[in-house]
Parts: sequence; structure tokens; C-alpha cells
Amino acid sequence: MKHNVVNTYLRQSICLIVGLTLLFLLYMNVWGSADMMTVPICISAVFQLVACVAYAFVWKHVAASSPDSLPTLYMTASGCRMFAGIVTVLAYCFSIEDKASIRFFVITFLIYYFIMLIYDTIYFMRVEKGRKVSS
Repeated sequence: MKHNVVNTYLRQSICLIVGLTLLFLLYMNVWGSADMMTVPICISAVFQLVACVAYAFVWKHVAASSPDSLPTLYMTASGCRMFAGIVTVLAYCFSIEDKASIRFFVITFLIYYFIMLIYDTIYFMRVEKGRKVSS
């Protein structure tokens, strides 16, 4: 597997996260309250950025050392991202008392999470399909 595939994933993921963040900021400026929305948008965007960079780093390492383990990596990484997401949401919920802020955070976080999950699934299906065809 070429490192170009991992770099493309990282570049596209970052663009998608930036695009989502800009859409949320536009929403915040037009319809929302900056006080309630800024922190959830920042936490959600940073969480997804860290997850994507970590994913790309591990993917590049596994692809170089044992490419047959890539399908296992995809499932493991998704599970780790889900666990980290649950911990992040629970930490936020326990640290904030305002129910409206918690509700907005959970909705924002889930939108980021599910869009990135869909993107990852589509991207890795294409990569695996291409890898099996070239084998």
C-alpha cells in the first residue's frame, strides 16, 4: 500500500472536519448563541482531528509492517474511536450542569462523529476493494 493513500485520507479528513466546523460556525453566527456553541464545536472538531491523525499514523505503520492486518485495524480503530467518544461525552456531561449546553454538545458531537464514521467506512471500503483487485 502506498503512503499516498494514507496522506489522501488525512488530507480529506481534515478538509471534512474544517468544512463541518465552518458550517457550525455559520449556524452559530446566524441562529445560535456563541456562548453555548463555541466549546462544543471546538471539542468536537479537536476530537475528530486527533482521532484522524492518530488513525493515519497507526494505519501507515501497520500498512508498512503487516498489510494483512489492515482489516483488523479498521475495526479496532473504530472501536477505539467509539470508546474515546463515549469518554469525551461523559466527561463533558459530568463537568457541565446546564442541560441545554449538554444537549447541544451531544448533538454537535454526534453529527461530527457520524459524518466521520460514514466517511471512514466509504474510504476504507474503496481502499480495501482496490487492494484486493491489485492483489
